[in-house]
Amino acid sequence: MSSILSNPVRVSPQQERSTRRLAGILAAAAELFVEVGYEAATMTAVAERSGSSIGALYNYFPDKQSIAYTLVNQYAQEIEAHWKPLMEQAETLTHAKFADQFIERITQFAQERPAYLSLLAAPIRFRRDPAARKASRVAIANAFQAKNPSLSREQSLLAAKASLQIVRGMMALYEEADIKGKVLVVAEFKKVLTLYLGSVLSEDEASAK
Repeated sequence: MSSILSNPVRVSPQQERSTRRLAGILAAAAELFVEVGYEAATMTAVAERSGSSIGALYNYFPDKQSIAYTLVNQYAQEIEAHWKPLMEQAETLTHAKFADQFIERITQFAQERPAYLSLLAAPIRFRRDPAARKASRVAIANAFQAKNPSLSREQSLLAAKASLQIVRGMMALYEEADIKGKVLVVAEFKKVLTLYLGSVLSEDEASAK
């Protein structure tokens, strides 16, 4: 099941106090999603954890799904801030180094924001705004073309989409694994992404397609 909400927050905070309250609500919801999971978390529990009345909570969000969607979009922006600087270095990095750093930055973010993994595992899929998703793919595609100018625009965009899917698959397994398993999952997917990028970003391979 997918959810696409254009404006999940009912009332945009206009004052510093409202901004702090909204941040507190989101922080409380994130804690609960980690502790009890998305399904078990309730609006009442979020209100209690954040120190807000249930009425104040509903003034900002119509339901739990909207809170989760807001967090997903917040995390998407934060995770991009982790990997975007890497795109500027892509041209000078080996395939293995790029894959290593790309995955390391994403897993580092997942450790800093555990609710990110909890929401990935939720029974409902929260989809980002199409324009934001496209911008992410374009940023990666541009990095790939900078590394291998012989790639066509179509090839670079496809490679960007495929790379993101590889990482998404890794995160699904990462979320399920124990501490030791997480290390193994990361190592394995670094190999997968390295092999894939070695093929796609090789000028000989690209020119033959």
